[in-house]
Amino acid sequence: MKAFIIDKISEDTATCFLIKAKLADYINAIPEDYRSYEVQREIVKNTYLDNLIQTILDGRHIPQMVLVSDQSVEGQSGEQIKAESFKILDGLQRTYRLKAIFDTVGVVKDELAVSDEILGLRKIQLSRIYKERLESINSSSALLYRILEHYKGQPGQDPRNLDELFNRWQWFELWTGLSPRDEINKMLTLNAGHKPVKTQHQLELLFNNMVAIFKAAKNKDFELIRERDVSSISYSKNRALGQFHFSHLITSILSFHEATPLTNNVQLIQKAQANDFDDTIFDSLINYDFLYIFIECVLAIDVAINNNYGTTGIRWIGRETSMVGMFAACGKFAQSNGLTPTDALYKLKDTIEQKPVALRLDAFEEERNKLDLAKVNIGSVNKRAVFRAVYDLLSNIVSVIEWSEYFNPEK
Repeated sequence: MKAFIIDKISEDTATCFLIKAKLADYINAIPEDYRSYEVQREIVKNTYLDNLIQTILDGRHIPQMVLVSDQSVEGQSGEQIKAESFKILDGLQRTYRLKAIFDTVGVVKDELAVSDEILGLRKIQLSRIYKERLESINSSSALLYRILEHYKGQPGQDPRNLDELFNRWQWFELWTGLSPRDEINKMLTLNAGHKPVKTQHQLELLFNNMVAIFKAAKNKDFELIRERDVSSISYSKNRALGQFHFSHLITSILSFHEATPLTNNVQLIQKAQANDFDDTIFDSLINYDFLYIFIECVLAIDVAINNNYGTTGIRWIGRETSMVGMFAACGKFAQSNGLTPTDALYKLKDTIEQKPVALRLDAFEEERNKLDLAKVNIGSVNKRAVFRAVYDLLSNIVSVIEWSEYFNPEK
């Protein structure tokens, strides 16, 4: 992408260039996998963003977008540079829609190069004839119709005039020299004034280095689910054996380390950002050896519970409250008995594998459903009940969990 430097600033070892480039050049330079950048969230529904077509048709300003590149860039104000191999730090939602508009304009130009028959088609005919082609470029018949109406309203009706829609300057920030952690912090800061990034996704970003470890495990029975791909709510409702939500795993590991149930909320994000967790967590838990054993144990627990409880067990493990409560209890048991993290995990695995009926998950659901949702925070109560019950089971205080005892607010 050819661009011109407007200004630049330095920040530690990083440099930010304020640049301008033709919008068409930007869209043509977008990497094929631009939506797969790990720090970005999923494409969201947004009425205002969906109306970006009107901004394009009217030639109005589009707020600057933020790019990050590994390339070395040199230059002063007014000089031309070539921005290559960039990733979109802020502006994915706009880029996704701009590309759809750009590609839809391409459809119109292709059709007009053959004949002007498309100009006489009604909206319902456009939908039927171009449905598959439009879906392949993430577009719609409504978008196609608006571009055609704009074209028909232009004097001369020259297809080349459509190129002018994207022959306009667009401003960007281009960052170079950012570390992976700096990229994540920049993204979180940028989104502070936008539609909030889900706390699940923020937590995933902060512990993004764990993704490579989980993926490197190469356990065919283990599937990591990301918030950007499947929301935690949808995951919990439709979970399959061996699937685990990344944010649930992170919160469970942090709860294991703290030996108490944690909640995935703004406070937890702030604590993680401020490095308030004891540094020993990175030495003892967030490393290849521990996480491989963690995966092994969580899979074994999942299988044992599924074999004994079926769908009820699948859903129970799919709740963050269950995972967090269970592993917080395991962490407390390790602290109380001077066990290593690995030994504590195997103790939890062996206890459940040898006697899954001790969990009495059918009774768990019965007691849980008795709660008055108007009077309690269901997530906190569930988490605390699982935490106390599993700790007592590991400590041989109980041989079978009586959930009525642990859901009783007076005990």
